[in-house]
Amino acid sequence: MNNPRPWWLTWPPEEVAAAILPLFSQPLLSPYGYQSATIHNIVVWCKTGQWSPRRHASGNPFEDPDWRAIAEALQVLEHARLIMRYDFGGGVSDPNVRTGLTRLGMQALATNTGLN
Repeated sequence: MNNPRPWWLTWPPEEVAAAILPLFSQPLLSPYGYQSATIHNIVVWCKTGQWSPRRHASGNPFEDPDWRAIAEALQVLEHARLIMRYDFGGGVSDPNVRTGLTRLGMQALATNTGLN
């Protein structure tokens, strides 16, 4: 049997980033969401095509290939200054780290310009 790998695992991170940027207009990702929940919600969307957000989730982008692909795409968006990470608690623990759109990211979504 032929079992092709999913698109988010085979596309370059830049293309995955362009595909997931519109998800930041969804509830719980806008204006910001917990970083692990953000990754989890996007992975679920990639796998199912359905938006079913969770507020909290756990996973490891260094062990789970799905989480790795989405974490890499988020890095692309961060380097393009479309999203940012911010630690609200002063530490490095995930419950304090949020991921959300920057002003440039909001403008990119509003004007449909994204990662061109």
